[in-house]
Amino acid sequence: RDLVQQVIKPIYTDLSQDNLLERCLGGNTQNNESFNGLLWHFAPKHIYSGAKTVEIASYLATAIYNDGYLSILKILNTMGIVIGLAAKSFADTQDSRRILLCEKRHLEATKEARIARRKANAAIQEFYEEEEGVLYAPGIGD
Repeated sequence: RDLVQQVIKPIYTDLSQDNLLERCLGGNTQNNESFNGLLWHFAPKHIYSGAKTVEIASYLATAIYNDGYLSILKILNTMGIVIGLAAKSFADTQDSRRILLCEKRHLEATKEARIARRKANAAIQEFYEEEEGVLYAPGIGD
């Protein structure tokens, strides 16, 4: 038990640093979810994968997450595999798709924030109308 604590405590200390936690304040933890989704794409949770498979999957996921699919082509090239135009085209398409999807999600998040603000303002307006009555409306002064 002491050995487990000895191993886990430095990890816990690193993960609980203020500068790291401040980045999570806004609820922007999608990066972790995005990386995990990529990792489990290579080594699905519902299928048993050995430690070596998960390790390789994590390397691939990290490479793609950080540098896109072109990094996979660089790995294959380092292994002596000749990369053709179709592979390059595929990597470019996948990277473009990832960027577009990311931008779309960002816009949706922004749209959700606008909708939430609009609802909050409508609720405040409704509160004022209940408290003070309608102060202005068409035909109110007739």
